[in-house]
Amino acid sequence: MTDPSWARASVSFVLLWRWVGYLTIFFLAGLQAVPRELYEAAELDGAGPVRSFTTVTLPAIKPVTAFVVVTSFISAAQLFDEPYLLTGGGPGESTLSLAMFVYRAAFERQQFGYAAAAGVLLFVLVFAVSQLLNRALQIGRAA
Repeated sequence: MTDPSWARASVSFVLLWRWVGYLTIFFLAGLQAVPRELYEAAELDGAGPVRSFTTVTLPAIKPVTAFVVVTSFISAAQLFDEPYLLTGGGPGESTLSLAMFVYRAAFERQQFGYAAAAGVLLFVLVFAVSQLLNRALQIGRAA
């Protein structure tokens, strides 16, 4: 944990271990909700496996994909536990997250005003990017 690149890799591995199974359940539920009749209709129209995937599966799981993208971004912005427990934000500041930056400012350096401003800025950033993702992924719009 003393090498910055290995510290980032170890935190990334733990995050991958934590989130892949959880997000896989969402995709599994989305895939099970796709009606078999759509695949049968695509097969009757002459679509192969790749064409069925791109014209049936991907559009059917678009809401699930949008949900996973938005919630994953919000979770990444709130990242605190793994880097704090594994490396404490180090070596140097190689695994320092935004939430850990706010924590350090408030509770280690006693700069409460600075930490509050950073927290509000973090909220505004997460809100703005979430709104952009909602628009880009067309969440909540009629098909």
